[in-house]
Amino acid sequence: GAHLPRVPSGARFAEAAGICACERPWLRRQLSSDQKAAVRAALAACRLVVESYPTDGADAQAPKQYVDDLLAKTQRWVDNPSNTNKEAVRSALDTTRMLHAWQGHAESAHFWILEAVDHASLAVWAGERSSYIIPLDFGTCAARSIACVLHALLLQGTAEAHAVDMLTG
Repeated sequence: GAHLPRVPSGARFAEAAGICACERPWLRRQLSSDQKAAVRAALAACRLVVESYPTDGADAQAPKQYVDDLLAKTQRWVDNPSNTNKEAVRSALDTTRMLHAWQGHAESAHFWILEAVDHASLAVWAGERSSYIIPLDFGTCAARSIACVLHALLLQGTAEAHAVDMLTG
């Protein structure tokens, strides 16, 4: 069966075993052959944690409305993968955000939730060349989204085995 490696507490993004799970062969196989399936998997993972994202804005890097809107537009693309819906997802992504979870905020679950949502949206327009931001392939973007959700679940106190089951079950 699928097994995600242990994510060291406080690990920097580039060193965190969970985010490197995108390189694990089983995950790549599961997410690399069907873009809609990969985006659906990332959305399902995001839904496990999105309700715990701060709503008051004081603790959040981005407003909850941003997270909800990006998830809704991403779901709209899954339901109807048109160019119009892809462009709506792309234009909704905040490309100006300077702080990321792996930049000194690795212990903040809401930063990982925001990263998960952003990476799920990147899976929609992965490989698009008409922007200065060129996401990796959709499978890697989806896997990173799922790994970010794993980080959030662990930081929220979910037991590792249960978090992995939630994501792979």
